[in-house]
Formats: sequence, structure tokens, C-alpha cells
Amino acid sequence: MRVEANACFSVWRGCGIKYFHLVVLLSVLGGFFKIVSGVFFGSKAALVDALTSIVNVVAALVVAKYESMSLMPPDTDHHYGHKRMFVGGSMFSISLYSVVGGAMLVDLIYSGIGRYEVHILATVFATLGALPYLTAILISKKMGGSFGTYAKFTMVEIIECLVVITSSLGGAIVNYLIDLTGASFLLIYLYVEIVREVRNLLHVISDKAPIYLTEKIRKISEDLDIEIRSIRVREVVPGKYHGDMVIALPAETTIRKAHEVADTIETSLKALGIDVDLVVHVEPA
Repeated sequence: MRVEANACFSVWRGCGIKYFHLVVLLSVLGGFFKIVSGVFFGSKAALVDALTSIVNVVAALVVAKYESMSLMPPDTDHHYGHKRMFVGGSMFSISLYSVVGGAMLVDLIYSGIGRYEVHILATVFATLGALPYLTAILISKKMGGSFGTYAKFTMVEIIECLVVITSSLGGAIVNYLIDLTGASFLLIYLYVEIVREVRNLLHVISDKAPIYLTEKIRKISEDLDIEIRSIRVREVVPGKYHGDMVIALPAETTIRKAHEVADTIETSLKALGIDVDLVVHVEPA
């Protein structure tokens, strides 16, 4: 799941606010059907589905909070702005899903030892729960930002619905072990998504240098016949970069000319559609 910061909260303040409320409402509706399927009609696969549905609703609200915080301007404590605050929503979502995964792992172990019955109505309610979540995913992807994280985790819900429908039907008609197998598959899939998201967040906060950007800077400098002594750039959030570089110009270069050269480098990068805050330091050759 790819996490990025953008101005989705500014969209909410306009006509987009209704879409955010709609996502939450659809998640609650889909979760209700899944809870009925899992709690009242015995499907363990539906129970995994139901718990992640509850997490989805809570995560959506937390993600919205951190998205708004990431759009705050620079202040005395955050000279570069608050853009990375958006990861708070993703970290909170990962934590909640991890708790659900641990709880369900214990429950499935005990369920595998004993026996349980699955009612055919579990399949009916699981089917009803799939439709609201499919709509919520489409809306979340359109909104972007940390809702990309929410949408991708919610995508698990659609996969869960398909598995639950199949496994609960098999558990009700054939044997409960089919339903237990479906629940185990969902749990494994959830853990895989958690690991992927942790890796993506690590990439965002590790200040990894974007190679393609350093190559662009070198190419622009070579075209201007500028000697580069060092380049340091980092990715603040996907699509937004900070950095500095040291260039060498002839000792007789005037301050005005040095400023023009530095400004040309920054302008050339922005002309390529690269959002970078680059500080250029000039030294005498």
C-alpha cells in the first residue's frame, strides 16, 4: 500500500466532505452485515471480516485527522511544515489491524481444536456486506492521500467478502473446516498487507535519496557547465523533496551571477514538474 500526502482535506472542506462522510457510512453499513454474519451465524471467516470492518471505520476517522494536520503551514516547531504528519494515520491503521490479527489468530487456534456450526444465513449477510465496501473503496481511491492506505486495506474487505461467501457456504453445507480454512487465508493475507505497509512507511521516513532526482540535477548542471561538489536530496513525502547542493564557480563570478546560476537550477527542476526545495551553495572554483 502506497502512502502519500496531498490536499485531500482541502477537498473535504468543499464538496468532497460529503464523500468522506459517505465512506464512513458505507463502511459502517458493510461492517454491520459482516458482524451479523460472523457473530450471529457462526462463520469464523465472517468474524475476521467483521472485526476488520470495525477497524476500517475507526481508521478512516484517524486518517482524516492526520491528513488535516499534515496540511498545516510551517511554524516555530516545524520549519519545513507538517507534511510527514500524514504517516500518523497509516501507523494507527497498521496498529489496529495488527491487534485484530493477533486476536483472531488465538481464536482460530481454539476453533480448530473444537467444532462449531455455520448457518447458511452467514453467506447471505456476507454477500450483502460486500456491496457497501466496494463503493467505499472506489471513493477512497479517488480522494487519495492517506485514504490510499485506507482504500488498500479496505480492498482486503472485498477479498474477504468473496472468501467468506465461499467458505461460509462450504462450512454450512459441507464441513466447518472449510469456513476455518477461509478464515485462516484471510488472516494470512492481512498480515502480508501489514508487512507491505510497514515497508512503505519505512521508505517514507528513512530519507532515502531519490536516484532519479540526483541524476536530473547532475544533467542540468552539466548542461550549464557547472562543477558539482556535492548533492544531498531526500524524499519528504512521495512527490515532495528537500535537499542541498554545493557547486563551484570561477572566483571572479559576481554574487548576482552566482544567484542567477543557482536560480536556473531550481527553475529547471520545477519546469520538469519536480516539487523540490533545493538550497544551492556556491564556492569558488
